[in-house]
Amino acid sequence: MLVAQRENHTLSRALAHSVRLSHIPLKRAAMSPMTTKKKSAKNKPAAKSTAKKPAAKSSPAKKSHAKKAAAPTPKSSAAKSTPVAPAVINPVPPNNKPASGFAFSSPNITADDYGNFTKADIFADTNAQPSTQLLPVPAPWRTPSELSLDQVIGASAVAAITSAGSITFHSVGDTGGIHDPSKQFAVTDAMTADIGSKTWATNRPAFFFHLGDVVYYLGQELYYYDQFYDPYRDYPAPIIAIPGNHDGMVSPSVPQSTLQGFTENFCTSSPSMNPEAQGHARTTMIQPGVYFTLHAPFVDIMGLYSNISEGATEGVISGTVVGPAQLAFLQQQLTAIAAKRKAGARSALILAVHHPPFTGSEDHAPSPTMLKQIDAACTAAGILPDLVLSGHAHLYECYTRTVGSAQIPFIVAGMGGYWNLSGIKKGSNNQPPTTPFTGVDASGNKLVLEKFENTTFGFLRLTVSTDSLDFTFVGVEPGVGGQAASTSTVDSFSLDLTTHVVTRP
Repeated sequence: MLVAQRENHTLSRALAHSVRLSHIPLKRAAMSPMTTKKKSAKNKPAAKSTAKKPAAKSSPAKKSHAKKAAAPTPKSSAAKSTPVAPAVINPVPPNNKPASGFAFSSPNITADDYGNFTKADIFADTNAQPSTQLLPVPAPWRTPSELSLDQVIGASAVAAITSAGSITFHSVGDTGGIHDPSKQFAVTDAMTADIGSKTWATNRPAFFFHLGDVVYYLGQELYYYDQFYDPYRDYPAPIIAIPGNHDGMVSPSVPQSTLQGFTENFCTSSPSMNPEAQGHARTTMIQPGVYFTLHAPFVDIMGLYSNISEGATEGVISGTVVGPAQLAFLQQQLTAIAAKRKAGARSALILAVHHPPFTGSEDHAPSPTMLKQIDAACTAAGILPDLVLSGHAHLYECYTRTVGSAQIPFIVAGMGGYWNLSGIKKGSNNQPPTTPFTGVDASGNKLVLEKFENTTFGFLRLTVSTDSLDFTFVGVEPGVGGQAASTSTVDSFSLDLTTHVVTRP
């Protein structure tokens, strides 16, 4: 191990997870506070009133965020113009009929319209002052806190995926297009094009697993149209998510409870049309809570909520304020999945948590205490995750952590559309690290920073089969002058799920 090199490089503080990285404050555009928004008629369906719903809508006393009633009547939608990019149509495979009540997109691609957003839309609640205190985690509205993919896309689609021998899905975090929506729209357009006319047999992505920070800066439902429903209006697959810190933040100036916007769009008791969609087809998701396990063919994804910590403070999944329930859930789920494996039913295990256990970001800290709790739960259950996905830091990083003989990729993917990508810490020579960069974590495990990229937006494409996990970071370069965004492979690797060895091209 390059101990001497590690001691001479500032990045080593990200590799030793008992030490926090120093914090460089996040950069935000200077704007006067915007608490109301008005959309132009071109920016939403013609039948929709320009008035937002009453302010009382945001009050927890007026609307429960645990369960949602039956879907309201959808608003009518005006015809949209010819698409600019990508110029394709997304036909739905015959065996891809969603489960009853769900809708994901309209059948035809439509042109991006963020050019019609007002400044109030774009800058949202930039100047609101959030509370920095940790907050209790809401209990799941349904137990056990598990979601099966067939509940969302239907049994026939799941059967077709199983028959195909693998499942493909998208993932990324930190997508909210505040300040400069063009980055988010470019990524979502590229994700939509990546689905194209693929079938389950040709690795059609089955869903998008969002790694948190759906809406900036306080997760207000008021901004779900601009930062969620409109950007993903053409994405023809379900979006399942864990909340990020910005999704859970609160402020004395904003009348909402923690995670209210998130739960009213992702944790409803049945799929319904949220008025914030303003006529777009996508229905709400039926996740049982803000932490849960998604069961899909070939893979179980366990999503955790790491609370509202920002900057130099760590993510938190359990403690005096946030409560012990989530950690107990983690232990129970790990134990159940370990038992399933012993019985011969092995699926890949992916752990998703917004705050990254490891990062070299200039703007965000790693979360060593959280990782220690996860490690302890894994040890008690006798199982290790095959892959760990995080966001929060606004860049891409790929670490390989070796525990015993198992190589476990830890991915930071916070480049989904938030406008201000993070820098990475430099060494004593004032240069970024040369990869692969090798060190050890606080437990003495070998830890290698395989690659980082902090100038490119994009998304992840993962394909999982019985014995392998194939991973690609698809970079997206926004187009100019109405041209389509271009894509490229920025990083890729394959993980053998039997030997637990990572192979890189």
